[in-house]
Amino acid sequence: MLGIAFLAAAAPVADAQNARQARQQVEASMLVTGHVDIDRDGRVSAHVLDRPDKLPPYVIDLVERALPALRFEPILVDGAPVLARAKMSIRLVAKPTGDGDGNMQLRIAGAHFGEEYSDSDRTSVRRSNLRPPRYPMNIAQIGGKGTVYLLVQVGRDGRPMDVVAEQVNLTAVGSAREMEMIRTALAKTAVDNARKHWVFTPPDAGEAAGRDYWVVRVPVDFRLDNSGETAHGKWIAYHPGPVQRPAWAAPAPLGFSPDTLVAGGMTPESSRFKLLTALEG
Repeated sequence: MLGIAFLAAAAPVADAQNARQARQQVEASMLVTGHVDIDRDGRVSAHVLDRPDKLPPYVIDLVERALPALRFEPILVDGAPVLARAKMSIRLVAKPTGDGDGNMQLRIAGAHFGEEYSDSDRTSVRRSNLRPPRYPMNIAQIGGKGTVYLLVQVGRDGRPMDVVAEQVNLTAVGSAREMEMIRTALAKTAVDNARKHWVFTPPDAGEAAGRDYWVVRVPVDFRLDNSGETAHGKWIAYHPGPVQRPAWAAPAPLGFSPDTLVAGGMTPESSRFKLLTALEG
């Protein structure tokens, strides 16, 4: 059921043992997106999943059982609670139960609730030139692939003041040494490219326009073909890296992890949709 790719390379015995340990730890993951409607009390009143016909029934069942239990801070306009709709992305993770029957334990690892991105929204940071990085040749040759989740501090001139790889997740597994090398190479490539080439359009209206800088998140995909995160409703290998957050970034909201964001998009660091309850499922 779950297709997981591994790096094929000759290695010493110690590296082979490390690779086996990594394979035992690897999980499978799927990103489910859609929208939730939030009532004046902060409860989820309705939801819509993107392309549900492409999702396994057991995935739909898990998400639909979890969403009604969520509670948000009520959305206020001029001090009064209003109805609101949030864009949703949920990271599901499946791991073998170890019972010998091939069963998997499925859980919700994280979620993000935010606004729909709009190039015409003058109250938030917008994309101007987010040139994608080149795939490192040495990493491509050994089949290394993954996603680098960048935190970008955008200055008033629209240029990055600082860029940090908040997390690097791999979708191919090797020894611990190989995976560390791949993570380092992908992170450096993505960060260097963003610092050199990326340009944003700062907000010129609304409360955020007067800030000294703004923070956005931009996931960058490195893969060898068109499979992976773009394959809606498909499981992919999942080996998450550690999360690091610079001093200029705000604390992560409840239930959030960087890898709940869809590669190719851009998301403001903060969201008016604040989750009050822990994720279940």
